[in-house]
Amino acid sequence: MSTNTTTPAGLAPEAREFIIVGQDQGTGYTLWDIAPAPTDPTRRSVVLEELGVEAMDAFGSVTLEWATTPRAAVNQLLTARRDSSGLDDYGLTPDSRTENLGAEEPLPATASETLRRALAAAGLDSETDGDLHGTWVIVDLPCGAEIWITGTRTHRVGHPATRHHGWTAHFYSTGGDSSVRRELYSSDATDLDADTTALVALVAAEARADHHGTPLPLAPHVLADIAGKVRPHLPGAQFLTIDATDGTLRAVLDADHRTLWYAPASPTGLPDTVADEVARLADLLLYPTVNGDKPGDRTPLAGHDDTCLITLPRP
Repeated sequence: MSTNTTTPAGLAPEAREFIIVGQDQGTGYTLWDIAPAPTDPTRRSVVLEELGVEAMDAFGSVTLEWATTPRAAVNQLLTARRDSSGLDDYGLTPDSRTENLGAEEPLPATASETLRRALAAAGLDSETDGDLHGTWVIVDLPCGAEIWITGTRTHRVGHPATRHHGWTAHFYSTGGDSSVRRELYSSDATDLDADTTALVALVAAEARADHHGTPLPLAPHVLADIAGKVRPHLPGAQFLTIDATDGTLRAVLDADHRTLWYAPASPTGLPDTVADEVARLADLLLYPTVNGDKPGDRTPLAGHDDTCLITLPRP
């Protein structure tokens, strides 16, 4: 038997406790019955004990939910199961007994819906990644960087809007596959609207900023050109390492950072002409301003005095 974490003191005056009996099928929930819980403590205890034994014998369970209507109570249960299962289409199975639910009601709004509406209003496109309406909301920046946003406590964005406990956002200068990141925003705020407004203001400022001082401010078309030259010879290529002093290509790595090719004497892999062309393209990313052709004319970007790591687009 399980109960939700909301206390009666935090609910609307018309809310009451409902007993939900059914069976979790893994991809959905079969509702067997729902009814208001008895208000008399003794009677409530007896009913819960009897139902618990019957449900256990049938491989089901009994759940308690505080809500204003039977439909709202079941929606809360489904939201929790959707969260724990990671299936955004988790719902009632067709053989559920729904005659006691009453009229249809919308599922509770999620925090991600509020966030994505606010981002759109600020002129920022976003997408979700992960389960339950997305574990993250991702914003792609013009420079090729990405901002990944999730819930501070839930570590996902699909939590109910009424149970918000803060946003956390990270700026990835080389995209979400990179280890090069910095924390952009973190809060424990429970006011979803105010928290979202503050976050979106920072995201919008990053989208307008000049990121040429950020390690590897990547231009998507240049990355695509590099991948197009490397992958015909090394299909598993995911990362490149570049000498930050002279701009030469040092190595090509796969998704697990295993070396596929290395300079100067790798027996297989990239032809010299391709390696030189890749290094020339990488210069556009690493050295926005070059004052000459000698190593001393280059100024490595901050944090990359030896080797720079470039993340290629996903195949």
